[in-house]
Amino acid sequence: MNLSRLVRWKYSPSLLFSGANTLCSVVFQFANLAMLRVGARSDLYFASIVMPMVLFTIAFGALNNVLIPMFVEAKAREKGEELSVFWNSIAVTFIGGLLLLVVFYYPMVYLFPLLFRKLTWIDSRQVGQVILTYSLYQVLFCILAVKNCYLFAQGHPTSAQVSVFSGWLISLFMLWSIHPVHNLGQIPLCLVAGNALAVVFPNIGRSIFSYRRGYLRAHLSSLLHRNSPLIVSGSVSRVEPLFDGVLASLCKEGSLTIYYFFGRIMFYLSTITFSGYMQPEQKRLSEIASNERWNVLRLRTRDVALRSVIISLVLLGAGVLVLELLYSLRFGPAMPYFRYFNDDLPVFFLMLGYLVGMLVGLAYSNSLFVLRQERLFLIVTISALPLGALLKFFGAYEYKLRGLALGTSLYWLFYAAVLAVAFSWSLGKRVTISEAVGCRPANKLETELGSVK
Repeated sequence: MNLSRLVRWKYSPSLLFSGANTLCSVVFQFANLAMLRVGARSDLYFASIVMPMVLFTIAFGALNNVLIPMFVEAKAREKGEELSVFWNSIAVTFIGGLLLLVVFYYPMVYLFPLLFRKLTWIDSRQVGQVILTYSLYQVLFCILAVKNCYLFAQGHPTSAQVSVFSGWLISLFMLWSIHPVHNLGQIPLCLVAGNALAVVFPNIGRSIFSYRRGYLRAHLSSLLHRNSPLIVSGSVSRVEPLFDGVLASLCKEGSLTIYYFFGRIMFYLSTITFSGYMQPEQKRLSEIASNERWNVLRLRTRDVALRSVIISLVLLGAGVLVLELLYSLRFGPAMPYFRYFNDDLPVFFLMLGYLVGMLVGLAYSNSLFVLRQERLFLIVTISALPLGALLKFFGAYEYKLRGLALGTSLYWLFYAAVLAVAFSWSLGKRVTISEAVGCRPANKLETELGSVK
């Protein structure tokens, strides 16, 4: 691919803004560390946001995978039905998010000192405030996910990325305006303000403000049917940050912050590729599946997985080169961070398997969702869980933080391989059925009907 063709690639603007959004999120994390320093208070903050992050990800994390195919299918059935899907999904997300906050707020506050015993002595009074504010941010974040999925399904991925970018600008501006060293609850408050803006700007258009009654029950049933297996499987895989955080907190002071920060960098890289390339591509995969072009779907999924890994590794390599340049120039503002993470850089590189496995797993799981194989995804996730827990626990017990990183990478590579095998098996069954139907000899009744025609 030459340079001019690369610049004209249809996903280039979406990837550009997705990268800008990820850069903003990384700057936000660095600003937090600059104010809190790597130590006990940073550990307290990151530990406080883990439980609400896991809770809302379990409940609504599958929306990004399910809603785009739902929008495409609704548009194919009847013009305007996708707008009903949009508003019904907004209502379910908003009401469901508030109910989650009301029901689980006090249990999360109660469980915190039981899970993070080494951190409760620091400032336990602020834990409840952080949990409350971060939960409100998660509610707005889920509503924003519904809006962006609609834009992806309509073929406007760049508009979705611009929406997120505007929110990050507000969050960064607020963070620089305050000094949340003594009040940790102000940090997620900046995220609340940014996501509130992103939900309403830029506006989708006047055509969105229409609603057809009569679809609520059907859409709610479809959401529950397609989300339930993913919620169960998500409760298995998405509890992983909480499990990792507890293991990391048992290591030296600051280990939870270091592990969380390195893990978020991998997650941010995958987010650039997912929202900038994989989500727009999911619309195309849904259309291929609706036309029953199974061999094309197989090849396209493999290409999406391969390109996703290449894009993320190229972005990672560029980031490493920039950091190496800053270090060689002894760039003053960046030097404290090099001192923070210098001794634990092997942990970062040991987590590369986590990045690759996550991207490949996302590619094949998205295609499983397109095939309506959410239950198969659930079976694969539950089957791979015991090995993941064993690898993480053994690695952390024997080799501390580095062992935990290596165990995480091995688990995600294995998980991605099993998802790829499950997708090939499911697709193979459909190809066999299609061939059998296409080659089936006509029976007597069909022959008579043919002669009548």
